[in-house]
Amino acid sequence: MEFIGETLLLLVASTILLRLAGKKSIAQMSSLEVIIILGIGTTMGHAIKEHKLWQIIVILTLFVIYLVFVQYLQLKFTIIHRYISGNAIIVILNGQIEFDNLKKLRMTTEQLEAKLRQEGISYISDVKTATLESDGGLGYELMEHARPITRKELLESLHKDQKGNIPNNQTNKDDNIFEKVPGYIPIAKSLSKKK
Repeated sequence: MEFIGETLLLLVASTILLRLAGKKSIAQMSSLEVIIILGIGTTMGHAIKEHKLWQIIVILTLFVIYLVFVQYLQLKFTIIHRYISGNAIIVILNGQIEFDNLKKLRMTTEQLEAKLRQEGISYISDVKTATLESDGGLGYELMEHARPITRKELLESLHKDQKGNIPNNQTNKDDNIFEKVPGYIPIAKSLSKKK
């Protein structure tokens, strides 16, 4: 039964270490999912080598139970989600790189630029807000002048009346998902602070 305690200790230690490793190291999986995948692969290798099938089945079951349990805790308690998965961190705000946040993430400007290029963004000044998400992905919102025209905008411009009025079916602007990120300041407020 000693191996059960060792397994749980290994899972907890791996969770903490991958969390400390940072967001850019994880790609598109959560740190917990990376741990489980690595643990399952390693454990299965030992199973073939040592022929301890029943112990390996118990260990793999503990891996999956641990994953489900931690995901359940993350859904129930925001503080646990924040410490295990982390929050999105702003890396560009109003077309300017947030160098302090890049330092916290141990991310270089070149790595950020590579992520922007992968998204098809040519100019940092075209980015209103960019965040490094908890899964290592890049979330971004373009400046008004750099946004591609949407089908809705095209249809509205085609259906303007002779006075230039657009039909009144605007979407709710209160649902901006970037406003949920700690430290986000809308461009209008940040410009008024600078004056």
